[in-house]
Amino acid sequence: MRDIVRLELIRESLVAVVNEMRANIIHSSYAAIIYEGHDFSCALMSADGRQIAQGLADHPIHIFAVPYSTREVVKAFGDDIHEGDLFLHNDPYTGGTHLNDVLLLQPIFFEGRLAMFAAMRCHWNDVGGMTPGSLSGRVKEIYQEGIRIIPTKICERGALNQGLIDLLFNNMRGREERLGDFNAMLGTGRKAVEHIGRLFQRFGGQHLLDGVEELIARSERQMRGKITECPDGDYFAEGFIESDGSNPDPLVVRLKLTISGDSITADFTGSSPQTNGPTNCGPAMAFNAVGTIVKAFLDPKTPINHGSFNPIEVVAPAGSFINARETSPCGGMAEVKFLIDSVVASAMGQVVPHMSVGDLKGGANHIHITGARSNNSTFIHYEWPAGGTGASDNTDGSTAVRSYNEGDFNSIQSAETVEKQYPLRVEACEIREGSCGDGEFRGGFGLRRDIRILDERAMLSVLSEKNVIPPYGVKGGSNGAANKFTVIRNGKQIEPSDVPGKVSGFELLKNDIVREETAGGGGFGDPFNRDASRVRADMVNGLLTESQAASRYGVILEPDGSVNEKQTVERRRTLREERLKLRVQVIETDEFDGVRRIFQISDADARLIGIQRGDLIEIRGSACAPVRGWTKLNGAPGVIALGASGSALTGVSADEFVEIRSVPSMPFFGE
Repeated sequence: MRDIVRLELIRESLVAVVNEMRANIIHSSYAAIIYEGHDFSCALMSADGRQIAQGLADHPIHIFAVPYSTREVVKAFGDDIHEGDLFLHNDPYTGGTHLNDVLLLQPIFFEGRLAMFAAMRCHWNDVGGMTPGSLSGRVKEIYQEGIRIIPTKICERGALNQGLIDLLFNNMRGREERLGDFNAMLGTGRKAVEHIGRLFQRFGGQHLLDGVEELIARSERQMRGKITECPDGDYFAEGFIESDGSNPDPLVVRLKLTISGDSITADFTGSSPQTNGPTNCGPAMAFNAVGTIVKAFLDPKTPINHGSFNPIEVVAPAGSFINARETSPCGGMAEVKFLIDSVVASAMGQVVPHMSVGDLKGGANHIHITGARSNNSTFIHYEWPAGGTGASDNTDGSTAVRSYNEGDFNSIQSAETVEKQYPLRVEACEIREGSCGDGEFRGGFGLRRDIRILDERAMLSVLSEKNVIPPYGVKGGSNGAANKFTVIRNGKQIEPSDVPGKVSGFELLKNDIVREETAGGGGFGDPFNRDASRVRADMVNGLLTESQAASRYGVILEPDGSVNEKQTVERRRTLREERLKLRVQVIETDEFDGVRRIFQISDADARLIGIQRGDLIEIRGSACAPVRGWTKLNGAPGVIALGASGSALTGVSADEFVEIRSVPSMPFFGE
């Protein structure tokens, strides 16, 4: 019992150090994206690059990538790591996220030997590149995204390399702000070294390190036990990124998830090659996504360290867009990672169906509004609008908040912060009416946010996903609304790019309004099974209109606003009968157009659900999540053909019936 208590004290003490590191970053950083948005994370790493401790609020995108970065530093410098050294890294190809996320590693020594690293990874508001903010939907190569830092020693035994520091910050906009954030990271690392030194004295240095090893081993045993409870087998899922910003074709992630005994293998063979648009990521993100989702599904409540992920193997082919190589840009790594999250969640929903959950808003929603100040410097305002989360069994999704794969990333940036620092006015920040994914339990609603330009000129850059292919629902739930980012000029809504959600340096004029409309979360379960009183409550709260309640949920109200139970039952019966169900015909191979999955249905069946050739549809089989593809209108009436992969994804066999739905980017509103 004494050893267990001591082990828990060690664990909580290490987490307490990380939590103080987080507080130091928040209180001393310069950029709003860090001190208000909380787009940063802290961790303690072992001497060989394993994760020892993180806080509950840290951002999974950052934290899961830090072990890759740390191992690269150890590999590059080996025995040439000394007390007082400092290392920077942001290179996506060797374990970073995107160039804006800069990692500072500070080694911690015990009795003259390397024992740990303190790690601080912060999103810097600009790291150079072709547009202010460094993130753009239309870049072609990584050099357009800013300064790329391979594992680099910036401080040797306490002496900063000032020439290198000047080289870095002279190639970034907002030098003073960048230096302020860098110094916040420096001070945080120094305090972490002091705290760990006290823990070495309190517990005894070797006892502390031995305790760390036991904590990692304990987490591994816990996760292996949870995996063993799952049924062995292969589980399949796929998902699409709608565009890389440069090419018209989508990108596909294909997953075969294998559970065997106490281990999981996630094989992404068959995913799209890397692209010259920004929707690529390095090797850390696939493991990041699998680790995040498996942990969330199987073992959400126990502490996080490297042991939880030892039972997981990830196969991400080099040169694919989920494991890119030079010189593919990686600014949209969050959009890629969120897609991998969605695909892994779809597969895990088959493993543990009671944990299945509707899809999320789709990414970071990077929006930069920039312009010139009177002193010839550049202002960079970064918006990160949240959206709806997916519904799950017996729980509606949350509205306009960050999600479980984003840590405590702030949901809504305050108008006061924006208007005090920039020539901008926040004119609206409200729930986006009707944007939820319908279901017995509905997804959360997105938000609508309007930003007015007060200067004569400004620029807009956007890097986002799920603007065309919206978040999916599960267990018969419907998709949420897609993201939509536009400009209101003289009362008219205009598109700032010919590729939705991918904008680079669009010129803004005085009194233009940047309108942000974010995605809603996917629904869970049949919408016609939703308690009518809950639909009415959403109407009373201004979230749904009366026509939406009738068309999407079959709920009919009396003139006094109460639910007409009889008409509601009849309306729901009619709407159920109107659903299109087709018999499955198994064919030898599935049809594809590039990476697009193609489904052939008849003209008559297409008219029943209001679709045309080339429209996106989804098949609702026995799998929790739907399978999506594009239509050809030359199929046999009443039949849909599925090959081996289509059958595996839907979980259906020959002569079974599946429901076919159109996939609108915005749920039907009615008149």
